[in-house]
Amino acid sequence: MKKKINLLIFSLMIINFSFCRPAAASDIVDRVVAIVNDDIVTLVQLNKETMPYRNDIESSGYPAGKKKQMLKQISKKVLDVLIDRSLTQQEAKRYHITVSDTEINNALENIRKAKSLNREEFKNALKEEGLTLAEYRENIKKQILQSRLINYSVKSKVIITDIDIKKQYKADFKKYSGRKKYHLRNILMDNEDEIKEIKKKLDRKKKFITLAKKYSMSPNASDGGDLGMFDINNFSASIKNSISKLKKGDYTNVISTPNGFQIFYVEDIVLEGKKTYEQAYNEIHEKLYRKKVKKKFEAWLKALKKKASIKIMF
Repeated sequence: MKKKINLLIFSLMIINFSFCRPAAASDIVDRVVAIVNDDIVTLVQLNKETMPYRNDIESSGYPAGKKKQMLKQISKKVLDVLIDRSLTQQEAKRYHITVSDTEINNALENIRKAKSLNREEFKNALKEEGLTLAEYRENIKKQILQSRLINYSVKSKVIITDIDIKKQYKADFKKYSGRKKYHLRNILMDNEDEIKEIKKKLDRKKKFITLAKKYSMSPNASDGGDLGMFDINNFSASIKNSISKLKKGDYTNVISTPNGFQIFYVEDIVLEGKKTYEQAYNEIHEKLYRKKVKKKFEAWLKALKKKASIKIMF
């Protein structure tokens, strides 16, 4: 079975920036579809970038009218991406930002290893996507240039303060306070009168584990009725209400369930996923950082477009 992957889209995740994937379109008559300052975007470029999406749309099974509408929308979105790319590449050139062959080689190796492909499989994957190695290298170069430009023009200006992080921690306190989980044991019997007698034994301080091993008809009886850890919010209302009132070491009254009559014992109560401010600090910092970078990048790109001469002929 062939390993069919979208290498170019995957490379975007490795390099951490957004581009679209080119594909072969050798039989397309070329023309200019946009002029961005002194740069041009051609129909061949646009069709290469939209090829994977067009193939998906054509095989989607939608009515012809719907397909036409979707193709128009995706072409517009991809053209916007190509214009954005042209602007950022021009900015990278203006700031004399460069990428060495070694950096491109390292990026290619990281992509190949992350997808667990040997060199032959990597070449075949490129071929399946209509890409030559030279084209793929050029795309990687553009991605690194753009990522480096964003670091220079946007990310370096993003500052997250401790005040920002504390504010977010308070806003997400419910998330970081953890989820209460119960380590439970049970005794299961099919006779109500008999299990009520077991309950009396528990009231007289008899060990739950001992009684479970001796009297429970549950498959886990030999383990002292050990059920494991549970979020009781997934239980029926009657069981949930009974257990939620208990502390560690407590047990319920006899409860009638579809499986029979049961007594539940709380072995332990833990807060799963609980994080202190210190423990959540890096996670929150990253979340706020990404959010601010996205916002600043959008503003930066908008300003670039406002200053640029852009003519669309599509």
